[in-house]
Amino acid sequence: MSLNADRSYKMKLRDVENAFKYRRIPYPKRSVELIALLAISCTFFLFMHTNKLNSRLKEMEVKLQPSEFSALGLTGNHISGHDAGKHDDINTLHGTYQYLKSTGQLINVTTLRLNNTRRARRRVVVFNRPTRVGTQHMFPLLRLLCEHNSVNLVLKGPVRRLSRMRTSKEERIETRWVSRLENGTLYLAHGNWINFGAYYRRKPIYISLVRDPVERMIDNYYQQRTLTKQMISRNIYPGYSQHTDAWYKQSFNECVRRASPECQYIEYSVKDEVKDFKRQSLFFCGNDVDCLPFNTRYGVQLAKRNVDKEYSVVGTWEQPNITLTVLEKYVPRYFNHARSLYSLHKQSYRNFNRGYAVDADVRAMVRRNFSREYDFYNFCKQRLYKQYLALQLEKNVH
Repeated sequence: MSLNADRSYKMKLRDVENAFKYRRIPYPKRSVELIALLAISCTFFLFMHTNKLNSRLKEMEVKLQPSEFSALGLTGNHISGHDAGKHDDINTLHGTYQYLKSTGQLINVTTLRLNNTRRARRRVVVFNRPTRVGTQHMFPLLRLLCEHNSVNLVLKGPVRRLSRMRTSKEERIETRWVSRLENGTLYLAHGNWINFGAYYRRKPIYISLVRDPVERMIDNYYQQRTLTKQMISRNIYPGYSQHTDAWYKQSFNECVRRASPECQYIEYSVKDEVKDFKRQSLFFCGNDVDCLPFNTRYGVQLAKRNVDKEYSVVGTWEQPNITLTVLEKYVPRYFNHARSLYSLHKQSYRNFNRGYAVDADVRAMVRRNFSREYDFYNFCKQRLYKQYLALQLEKNVH
């Protein structure tokens, strides 16, 4: 084969390769139109979904504006006595909403994720109430609710000893007794959380209340010094050593400034000069010996874990409207119509905030010693707010 013929052959071969390489594959006209129509439809539906979600978020934002807090039973002072006016603080309802929105976590705020009632294995509610959290103010409402919803209210359990910790024997007695309660029972327990599974018992529905740690201590301080307490102590227990009149008249300010044993809140302390139940987290941590030291990281973290996994609702009587709304929706069998009954009889309830005269510097001094207890308290409030926001987002509040 000549040189020219060989070149001609190679050129023809290259032309064939290029023809296949750069060939156009014809598409039917209708197929192109169908692809374009699908693209436009997807874009339209995505726009509509985004617009709807944006409208819902704006609607929620309007509902939760500070000017609207009064409609929810919340004002600047009512939300937080220490952060009045700071509505964007994460420990307020509005602040929690803004934080969840800005971090993209609002999509995970659903009643399904936040409702532990469905995980209970007994239709019995155990309300283990810490001291000085306002249960006595809630008690008339509980009686009305139990009567209205045909709930059996039980006020006393098998263990009557009032102590900071329960023994294993007492826990076993308590769990066996609770397991025998009939369905539809609300039991008010004055004790720490108990792991029913450790005793091979089906776990009930746990609920509770929390309160500002320093306010609890101030309230407890003055409740121990009432005239009624003084008369009972001197008339019923005359043979025991009695407090002096000066002790009953001493103010909380004087007690803290003088560093009286009763007003010393020492971190990691186990022994108390006066039994004041200052460890609010202990009621949720349990009866583990490591829960007992005051204001420790371990005890507070375990208490937070138990609240998150084991409790249906942990509310606060500082914000009754939100607490009752969440209880009514998350534990409906026992708290149905809670808000209506509360509104009807609101005037008959005693005032929760007594307004004791305590200096600001004294409050700040004591507050510093409750740093981790405040961490737990704020955690419980934020969880309550998330449960409430989930109801708002899902339009479950009527």
